Amino acid sequence: MFLCCCPEAQRFNPFRAAEDKDDEEEEEDDEDDTVAATAVTDTDKSKAPAATPSTASTPASTLPGDEDMKTGDITVKLNDSSEAVTDQVRVQVTSSYRPERSDEALDKHCFAYNIRITNEAKQAVQLVSRRFEIQTIGSVNKDVVQGPGVTGRQPILKPGESFEYTSTAPLSVKPFLGKTPVVARMQGEYNFVQLADDGTTPISSTPLQAQLGMFHFILPALT
Repeated sequence: MFLCCCPEAQRFNPFRAAEDKDDEEEEEDDEDDTVAATAVTDTDKSKAPAATPSTASTPASTLPGDEDMKTGDITVKLNDSSEAVTDQVRVQVTSSYRPERSDEALDKHCFAYNIRITNEAKQAVQLVSRRFEIQTIGSVNKDVVQGPGVTGRQPILKPGESFEYTSTAPLSVKPFLGKTPVVARMQGEYNFVQLADDGTTPISSTPLQAQLGMFHFILPALT
């Protein structure tokens, strides 16, 4: 099962894509984005004017899970990262195991995942909402988590700018040690609106969707 996520170092870094640099500064915890028994918690450190605040996520729902995740006989590539471009918005994700926050004896496995969203269009866009699907190994269902914005914000990205943040995913799941190192699978989308030349006025009431490509939370000792 996918439990509520604990605070993790976050980055809120709007910047020109060509000028991307690692943020080495100490980062701090901020807020919980809790959804019933399933949640995504984000904390951030702002380096730009604050974007439009957003409210908490809506209660989680479920969908039928993928058959290979139910059985542990994974039929797709075991990737712990992904990259997708949809409607000229690029979404990149990487994930990593957090042994210091995990307890294998209790089947508690904590992962961090870093998301970077880049606007490659010629118009500014604003991220207005997100929707994630998460399925742990052996589960028959996927948890669906959705809500406004990310990290309590609905950031505006000018052409060439990126938004980056990191969240943690503490998973309470018994691995299928004899079959696969995968303990969970995640995918989803971010909804955006295009903005007029003033950079603030939406020019369409219909959001665009930028896909968060499928990736896996993988136990490193079994890869």
